[in-house]
Amino acid sequence: MSQAELMAWEVKARRWLVLGLVGVVTVVFGVGWMTLNISYSMLKKSDVMRVAVERVLGNERVRRELGEPVTVGWSVTGELEDKPQGGTARLEFHLRGSIRGAKVTLRAERGSEGGWKYLLLEVKVPGREPISCADGTAVAGKKI
Repeated sequence: MSQAELMAWEVKARRWLVLGLVGVVTVVFGVGWMTLNISYSMLKKSDVMRVAVERVLGNERVRRELGEPVTVGWSVTGELEDKPQGGTARLEFHLRGSIRGAKVTLRAERGSEGGWKYLLLEVKVPGREPISCADGTAVAGKKI
């Protein structure tokens, strides 16, 4: 093999090596992205999260502070343990309105008898007092 042929082969080998590495990195990040997306959507579809979002979006003060329309952010962090004999939820997610965004902190428990009891459901708007939508707090003139 001549020097020119050897150099041409090295150039091709490097090109394939780079393409292979780019492919591997793309697959690893793609699988990670899919895993995050699946876990976030599973948390968003849970009963505790669905009811929490309904409560928060149903609060007049939250809608006024954030500006309508209010949407739920992409990510949900925390943990959810939901078993037939009971469960606990510790979640955080973000809301975005036309004026500003906010962080929502959720702590809930569920006994074997049924529904979730919201111990903490707080909307934290930067520069404002937190807005509570937990059990036992008044919302729009009625008890939740």
